Amino acid sequence: MRYALYFSPAPDSPWWQAGANWLGRDPMHAGKVQQTHIPGVPDILLSQLTSEARRYGFHATLKAPFNLLEGFQEADLIQMASAFAQVQPVISIREMQVRMMGNFLALRPHGQEAEINALAMRCVSYFDLLRRAPDAAYLAKRRHVGLSARQEALLQQWGYPYTEEEYRFHLTLSDDLLDVDADAQYALRKAAEQQFSRLLDNTPLDIDALTIFREERPGAALSFWMRFPFQAKVQQKSLPAAGQLYFVVGPSGAGKDTLLHWVKENLPANAALEFAQRAITRPAHDSEAHEAMNQEAYWQAAAAGHFCMQWQANGLCYGIRRDVEAKLKCGQDVIVNGSREYLPQLRHLFPDARIIWIMADPEQIRQRMEKRQRESGAALLNRLDRGLKFSVPDDHDIICIDNSGPIHVAGQKLLKIFTKE
Repeated sequence: MRYALYFSPAPDSPWWQAGANWLGRDPMHAGKVQQTHIPGVPDILLSQLTSEARRYGFHATLKAPFNLLEGFQEADLIQMASAFAQVQPVISIREMQVRMMGNFLALRPHGQEAEINALAMRCVSYFDLLRRAPDAAYLAKRRHVGLSARQEALLQQWGYPYTEEEYRFHLTLSDDLLDVDADAQYALRKAAEQQFSRLLDNTPLDIDALTIFREERPGAALSFWMRFPFQAKVQQKSLPAAGQLYFVVGPSGAGKDTLLHWVKENLPANAALEFAQRAITRPAHDSEAHEAMNQEAYWQAAAAGHFCMQWQANGLCYGIRRDVEAKLKCGQDVIVNGSREYLPQLRHLFPDARIIWIMADPEQIRQRMEKRQRESGAALLNRLDRGLKFSVPDDHDIICIDNSGPIHVAGQKLLKIFTKE
């Protein structure tokens, strides 16, 4: 499955209908429509000259088709598309023209390109988190047409050579016409001008939404999937503000799990906080609603890149799935029950994370660990010994909370941090 991030006119608009008739296909309803007849150009020839354009549908590319990176799901793409659309304003193109663009025919804007190009680049960069790197076959196909050094660099960075200053907003109307005689090219262009003449003269083209098309298998026609209307009222040229990652650490027995559960139960109804579920190579247990995995399944998931964070402690493996990254991109605050030993890697991967260190009286820790009955004997002693190995770093950015007393005392302190009171 590949996903393309396009601008396409609203399916009930005259622009959509004109484009569907020109190409002979409606990507929303997955059906053919009667293609425009051009005098002097046989219908079968017109169908051939628009076959690839028809497969992609009437659209302007914002981010070229890509596969999702391992660890991400369609739900992450949907969530990010919704967040992106909420902060984008509508761009109204007052004048569109039928023009040749290289060797193919397209609808191109007259003026206003800087504003449109900036939108496309925001789209390219924001969603790149989700993009799997292209394979060798795709790279070879792109390089076959001959790329400049700059286009090659863009291909390596973004998976597509026509981004940044190489980008040109256009709605494709034909395939490559290099081998088509001049008379047929002229007839095709004049017919396109006639097809869109009423719209070109009287109807501005509003870039008013982000549309996701899907290609279900290689070579299949791309289909209209979801459309996300732009909602910003002013030209703010921004991306969604990133959410805050809270990484909560502390020795076993300090009461992290209990404390986080108390906070979750006492959050205000309007608090937009996500408590990340941990994948752990430990059977299900009442003390935590984690994702239980065996060792083989865990390491298969880790090797495939499904975790954005992973560590080992006390003979167990812990992982945080990559959907956390998408949530942060959408502006959602995320809380992770983490590990003290993982802090160096965390600071490298998530430099803006806030670290909260939960501590408690050593005797209190021992009593809690004995009471919860997860371990006994040597395993219990190893947990207690490990708790003594780590001291709070001399770092002013780390927030320390003492959880030796009643749970609500530390809970209220942590709640104020999460709700930014």
